[in-house]
Amino acid sequence: MQMVRLQSDEISRLPDEIILQILNRLIDLKTLCFCYLVSKRFSSIVLQVDAISFLSPLLNPRTSDKNTIGDVARSNPFPPIISSFYGESFLSAYRFLIKFEGVKLLRIKLLSSGDSIVDNRLFKWKVKFGNRIESVIFLSPNSIFYKDEFYLNGNGDDEEERNKRHISFQCLKDVTARHMMLLYLVKDLPLLEEVSITDSERRGRLSLNGEKLSEVKEWVRSASEAVMNHVEVPNFLSNCYIPVLKLPDSGYVMKGVFVMVMEMKELESENDILMNSDNGFEDKEEAALYTEAAMEILEKHKGMMNTLNLNSRCGTLRRRLRGLLNGKLTL
Repeated sequence: MQMVRLQSDEISRLPDEIILQILNRLIDLKTLCFCYLVSKRFSSIVLQVDAISFLSPLLNPRTSDKNTIGDVARSNPFPPIISSFYGESFLSAYRFLIKFEGVKLLRIKLLSSGDSIVDNRLFKWKVKFGNRIESVIFLSPNSIFYKDEFYLNGNGDDEEERNKRHISFQCLKDVTARHMMLLYLVKDLPLLEEVSITDSERRGRLSLNGEKLSEVKEWVRSASEAVMNHVEVPNFLSNCYIPVLKLPDSGYVMKGVFVMVMEMKELESENDILMNSDNGFEDKEEAALYTEAAMEILEKHKGMMNTLNLNSRCGTLRRRLRGLLNGKLTL
């Protein structure tokens, strides 16, 4: 089959509607940026696309990052929880992204942080949120067996509970930054109908659509910038460590399971609502497995949970969490 190549003059004769249909199939933000730079005509058509995907690295803010998109106007700066967490490439891409005022579907994927403590660990997190983060559940086994054979094996042993607690706090920081990012996306892209932020390891997801998105849009429209930038994090923590967790429905067995539930004090014990949330356990192949494990712990092992109210105690755990959040969050 012979390939047919359109010359530039042939492309120029195409109606705007046809070009827009082609561009709407590209989706990738970087590709759309290149198209935007082709000509003035293309730049105006590109900004009419209604679906965008965006792969963004999570960068060390101390590392110099000069890969910016030049032809973009600077937007208002992000609050510290975002601007200190992402590199200049991300911020420049965001300034380009918000030019697409008619975008309806947006998917953002973040690469893993590369933290040596996090690498090769088995863990998932799930979040319930609206205009604030209400609950987060973090679950991390050392290994998963099925009929005495390894299904998944992480880089850990029964002595790594302290590292897993550190990772759960890092996940809380990730969730907080992504949640703030979602609020800004809703503010800057008023026609959004669906938006999601995932990570390359598919460990968790924040997404908004339908009625929940409408509620957040209404809140964003009425909120001042100071209110939007005021970050709340769950202040009531419960955690436990279970050496062996049998999952009767699936037949799997998890060993060395650490679970942390982080929630607002007034929402304590509303874990059924958290588990019914659509946000989290991104990997569909393992979602049912981790969901069963979380429900098994919350229903049958809740008596093992150790609790801590961060508003009433000022121990080492609270100071460590504050340090992990770089002093940017209100506890």
